[in-house]
Amino acid sequence: MSAMKKKLPNSLLIPEVAELIRGGHSVTLTARGNSMNPFIVDYRDRLVLSPCSEDQLHPGAVVLAETDNNRYVLHRILYRQGDKLTLLGDGNFNQTEQTDTKHVIGILTAVICKGRTFYTDSYIWIFYSRWWMKLRPVRRILLAIYRRM
Repeated sequence: MSAMKKKLPNSLLIPEVAELIRGGHSVTLTARGNSMNPFIVDYRDRLVLSPCSEDQLHPGAVVLAETDNNRYVLHRILYRQGDKLTLLGDGNFNQTEQTDTKHVIGILTAVICKGRTFYTDSYIWIFYSRWWMKLRPVRRILLAIYRRM
């Protein structure tokens, strides 16, 4: 018997995901969108989202959050000033979103890519994430090369 897949709009799906995460559960979703390329690829990768505490919301962490303009995004925390967070997708150059800690739904704890699981607290994930953030000034060039491959 094969599993049935159903596509739902974020406006219906994310509130249900938020409820499960608030209840202490981890949720696995298929990636949608290109804003987290090259680390997370649209429709290829699966994302494990889990509950998080305030101290986990630091620059470099990838979170699912509702932004100040009422959009749901899965982006990396670029800056934190008190409860205010500035988010930036890995596939974006300068377009940031603003939110606060109370609008964070969950934190990315693993990415399942081509049958392999990459945990976000692993050395390799942290290494690549830190370098990608440091390479932000040349990200436009690197992403142009990636998109042509």
